[in-house]
Amino acid sequence: MTARVTYLCPRERIWLDPSRIGLLYAELGGAEVQALLDRAMQELAVVHDGLRAQYAARDLDGFARSLRRLRRIAEHLGLTTVGRIAADVGECLDRGDPTALAATWARLSRSAEQAQMGNWNSA
Repeated sequence: MTARVTYLCPRERIWLDPSRIGLLYAELGGAEVQALLDRAMQELAVVHDGLRAQYAARDLDGFARSLRRLRRIAEHLGLTTVGRIAADVGECLDRGDPTALAATWARLSRSAEQAQMGNWNSA
């Protein structure tokens, strides 16, 4: 009997709330919003990298702080999927469930990477 290995490559649609971007445009104007979005996406990438390091080092206090920061950035940008998944990761962390934490963290990491690449859909 030959063993078969199946590789799962889950992909999730990353939803961007266009009304959030519309509000930013109304408040700030076009050039300022583009600069804000660029800075926020860079910050999202930095926070995501920090989360990876904190999770690997089992720095759960730092991980929780960075997770809240990532959630705020995502919600500010209208990245509803990323914000929702970050909340799910926080709940698993609060419950002390390492298996659920590992699964939701993997999902958040994939979703944050997709968001950073601009792979999102408008609601």
